[in-house]
Amino acid sequence: MKAVVYRGVEHVAVETVPDPKLVAPTDALVRITTAAICGSNLHSYHRETPNLAGAVLGHEGVGVVEDVGRGVTRFKKGQRVFVPWRPACGQCWACLHDQHSRCTTVTAAFGSKDLPGSQAEFVRVPFADVGLDLIPDGISDDDAIFLTDIFPTGFFCAENGGVKPGDIVVVMGCGPVGLMAQMSALLHGAALVLAVDRVPFRLEMARQLGAVPLNDTQVNLKERVLAETGGRGADVALEAIGMDGSALLAAIPLVRVGGTVSMVGLPTEEAYAFPIRTAFSADLTFKIGLCPAKRLMPRLINLIRQGKAKPSQIITHRLPLSEGAHGYHMFANREPGVMKVLLRP
Repeated sequence: MKAVVYRGVEHVAVETVPDPKLVAPTDALVRITTAAICGSNLHSYHRETPNLAGAVLGHEGVGVVEDVGRGVTRFKKGQRVFVPWRPACGQCWACLHDQHSRCTTVTAAFGSKDLPGSQAEFVRVPFADVGLDLIPDGISDDDAIFLTDIFPTGFFCAENGGVKPGDIVVVMGCGPVGLMAQMSALLHGAALVLAVDRVPFRLEMARQLGAVPLNDTQVNLKERVLAETGGRGADVALEAIGMDGSALLAAIPLVRVGGTVSMVGLPTEEAYAFPIRTAFSADLTFKIGLCPAKRLMPRLINLIRQGKAKPSQIITHRLPLSEGAHGYHMFANREPGVMKVLLRP
């Protein structure tokens, strides 16, 4: 089959790799109909990641069940399914407490060396009865793909931040996850969302979603936030960048006394210098964690079905899988007009 394979710093290639096969009775094979490039893919794209050499990339995929093991009872050939970013066993302590993203039996996400990803023609899904979910009728691939990772991640960021009706919220980052966090803050009832970035096209997309865009190279963020909040600071800051921690450090001074900072941006560093005395003095709540996509999926499906959320509006490019390397290049370089890139085998 054809798949997008990691080959080194800023080097991915579409190659022919072995077809996946059923390994365990609880496995399923899914024919991918739509995959997506995620911002977290760029962490390995921009840096040497030896443990990914030769790995099939991708952790956002939807498709059709092609085959199932004899132990799979919930799914059958021909059904449309979500392939969430990480499979789970359903039996460990974390899974039994709705923390499927922290499963202790399956310790790899799709797109790793141990678990080939969904930027491919087919993918093997372990523990399929837990790891897959049916796509309801009426939901397109374009909307369904967002439910495998970034819409739940943005929603989790807002929920973890405790966004309430009437709140003023700052969102650090207007990439795909940042836009989902902005959309989610508004769904939670935020009265005002201030969206921070430096890329004009991304800031314009934030404006189209209903946020107020702020380019932090052109305005003093703290002064602007204080002006918008009567001098007290934002109720909640949502951090959707991660990387080296600079966005987190910029977010902390923007929240009011007793406010909350919620972080879902993927860190690239093992440790940050955290302003603990500032946080202590401000009675700050700081929340961080991996998105429990499976737990949130039923609620987000309902929001899409009722027309209250349409995450597919941020899609800018739909490419054949054969152009996967080009898609990575465009997205990684933040070329004008590029936001969310889908790949279709």
